[in-house]
Amino acid sequence: MAYKKKEEEIKAEMRAEAVESVPVAKQEAPKGPVNCLRNERIKVEFVPSPSAMIQTKGHMLYGGMSENAIRTFVVPRLASTGMFKNILTDNEKEFLEQAMGLEYNALSIYRKDNNFWDDSNPQGIGKVILRKQGNYLDLSNPVDYIKYKILLAHPDKIASSLRELKNRPKATYQFVLISENAEAQENSLMIDATKRCYMEYGKIENDKDILRAVIETFEGRPVAPNVKLDYLQGKVMDAIQKDANRFLSILTDELLPAKVLIKKCVDAGIIGRKNDAYYKLDDGSPLCEMGEESTLNNAAKYISSVKRQELKYSLEARLKQ
Repeated sequence: MAYKKKEEEIKAEMRAEAVESVPVAKQEAPKGPVNCLRNERIKVEFVPSPSAMIQTKGHMLYGGMSENAIRTFVVPRLASTGMFKNILTDNEKEFLEQAMGLEYNALSIYRKDNNFWDDSNPQGIGKVILRKQGNYLDLSNPVDYIKYKILLAHPDKIASSLRELKNRPKATYQFVLISENAEAQENSLMIDATKRCYMEYGKIENDKDILRAVIETFEGRPVAPNVKLDYLQGKVMDAIQKDANRFLSILTDELLPAKVLIKKCVDAGIIGRKNDAYYKLDDGSPLCEMGEESTLNNAAKYISSVKRQELKYSLEARLKQ
């Protein structure tokens, strides 16, 4: 029995050794750098200056730049050290050096001689020249890819996309980078937004009170109560063409009916307004929750809350008197 047990232990050890001797497949690391180039075309479009004297499109000096003028963007230097800003990742450097047939470390920002990023070096790419019209970059081309990265290193002067330009506008923007694929998608979204604007507008096109409130909100300034309906309808057309998405958000605001009610009450003297704050005339209390400012939006939320339905009905009743 003891011999049998020993034999079984030996066989178990032999099986374990056999398992350990089987080679385990190892996942090999990718050989060489990953390709950073991509099949994408970028349009670098001029952004007219809001402070320029001439704002007429088609004028040779429109937006603060003449048709023949150029603007040059170089690789920024760090204020703390004076060294060039590192605009490429290590992977991008390694891949581009190979793709462009450059020697190892040719794209290093630390080179003292023949620095690739020095705009005075004819063998390097240290600057990008932009014109008012006709600026394009092919991101499948290493040279254009590097120029694209140089432009991205100027976030105060170059908007990285149309969405960036629209959502976070800066007075200092001079150009915007537009992916042709993104531009097509943006145009498609704009068309959809415009269609929705006209659909929603069709529901209220003859309601003077709603149109007036919408135009006031869009333009940020008051519209006279006695203004004619056709004037408001014309303003709507202008607003849709100017910014369909913003106009749509105002038109579909769930608080719009309450805002219209408040504006009508202000015209009738039922609600007081002072310095863009709204007050209930009876007791002078602000139309907002404690700790809030009595803005139009807060006042609309205030009278729309469930616990203030009696106030809302009271305002509507007084308007009918």
